[in-house]
Amino acid sequence: MTHRDLTITEVLKDPLIRQIMRADHISVTGMANLLQDAARRQKRTKEFALLADLAPIANAASQTIPQADLR
Repeated sequence: MTHRDLTITEVLKDPLIRQIMRADHISVTGMANLLQDAARRQKRTKEFALLADLAPIANAASQTIPQADLR
């Protein structure tokens, strides 16, 4: 059995989630905006982490390596 996250559309259509939204007085639009914002933030965080992981490689590549004098 594999696990996958629900899409925003699936979350908004889920009957249990809809019932909780109603109880908490959360509109579909408000919930959609909240989920889209969270998805954007998560994507930016992952992109930043990837860039941070690559920074040492980029720094090493940008440094000049002394050349041996072969004369």
